Amino acid sequence: MRDLTKYEYLKNVDFESLEVIANGKSKTIYALDEETAIMFYKPHLRSVTSKREGIIEGTDVYRMYATMFFLNLMEDNGIPTERLEDRIFDINSRLGIVIKRCNPIPLEWIRRYYAAGSIVRLFPIFVKEGQKFDPPLNKYDAKIDVSLTGGIDDPTMNESYITGLHILTKAQFDEADKMLTKIGDILNDVYKKAGIKLVDLKMEFGILNDKIVLIDEISQDCTRANDMITGETLTKDAYRQHKTPEQVLATYEMFLRRMCPDYKNLVVTI
Repeated sequence: MRDLTKYEYLKNVDFESLEVIANGKSKTIYALDEETAIMFYKPHLRSVTSKREGIIEGTDVYRMYATMFFLNLMEDNGIPTERLEDRIFDINSRLGIVIKRCNPIPLEWIRRYYAAGSIVRLFPIFVKEGQKFDPPLNKYDAKIDVSLTGGIDDPTMNESYITGLHILTKAQFDEADKMLTKIGDILNDVYKKAGIKLVDLKMEFGILNDKIVLIDEISQDCTRANDMITGETLTKDAYRQHKTPEQVLATYEMFLRRMCPDYKNLVVTI
């Protein structure tokens, strides 16, 4: 871990006075300077499939712990990320992740290993629940607010659209797709060691100094995973299944403990 004394000034910062880079339902990102920012999570959950949206206090903290654990894991395995430090900062009892400022790519990158969720609902004549995909399937959704698309949530795109509309060059698309595959391989390995089956995942990427980097979060909200023996969900499906807030929170904590039993060591007080 690096010397973090240079961040002590954050104890006296009024974050609400800083430039807001992004302010969504699940996170707020404030600029610290021209190259760095700090990201705070919100306890918001949303499921289009189950038509459910709400707040469950504590899920933001467990998501942040999981994200830091996985970002460190990715960096250790050669996947560049927006993470700047390898610890979560506790700043006057508020937890945040310091990141490098980059240009987010307005796409969600989805990799499916087994059939679940929207692919089953949208393609019932091709897909059965639980079906294994060999090779895994990749999907690309545009990050566009539903109010701008006539009611369509995160419309699906393909390589031709992404490169043809100049969202990414062909080389950038290929690099992100290669990274998505490697990220999935890394997660599959660590999940299996914990007795967990990875069903699918959703990642986001950005561009920093003309290079593709992993951004946003890797958490209970953006992977679908089940216990290998019982089949019990260990991620956001608990919310999709209309479990109680207490059950959802317990599920998020259980996932985190199985991934990183000493997760509390991921926090440092500034």
